[in-house]
Amino acid sequence: MKEVVNKRHSVRCFKETEIPVEVLKDIVRTAQRTPSWENSQPWNVYIATGETLRKIKKIWIAKYADKIKGSPDMPTGHRTNFSERSQKNMADFMSYIADYTGDPDIVHFLNMNEKLFDAPALVYLTLGKDHTGWPIYDLRAFGMTLMLAAKDHGVDSIPAYEIVKFPAELRPLLSVSDDEEIIMGIALGYASEDNLNGLASTRLPLEEILTIKQ
Repeated sequence: MKEVVNKRHSVRCFKETEIPVEVLKDIVRTAQRTPSWENSQPWNVYIATGETLRKIKKIWIAKYADKIKGSPDMPTGHRTNFSERSQKNMADFMSYIADYTGDPDIVHFLNMNEKLFDAPALVYLTLGKDHTGWPIYDLRAFGMTLMLAAKDHGVDSIPAYEIVKFPAELRPLLSVSDDEEIIMGIALGYASEDNLNGLASTRLPLEEILTIKQ
């Protein structure tokens, strides 16, 4: 388990290679072992591949070309809503990307967002609209379990806001009901040789986040 956790990282450029349907099913089946409040299992899972995915990508490219602002089901807030430490972590990461790519405007990095990372499969996790904070916690845990299950199959991943920023366009394509909110998006696939996949985000020292009282 520790090996899978340490090997998983956010991949931003995928190969065109498709993921077998049975592998996708097994990934979700494993993720279903995620614990939830009183075993509520509040999540629904939608996966776009093939022609549906091509339609989504075409819409996204057009939205970016027209500079359309995202309108996700779950509000994103602003970076200033994060703690001072989190804001510093985000700023440091963006500086690292610019230094790593040699591009202060991180153009290629942002272009891959527009293209939804060239992923061969996009996973959408939803909750009923009457959800509270706890189902969101459960859904996030489900998402992490799903990404670890994917890595166990040799499938790479990245969770990203970009994937869910236009929910009105997604609903008819994925058959998501109006009673559900599209909360989380995860791109799945096999990492390409693109230089961006060498990006490795750091973690804070353990003593900065951990308190053990004995």
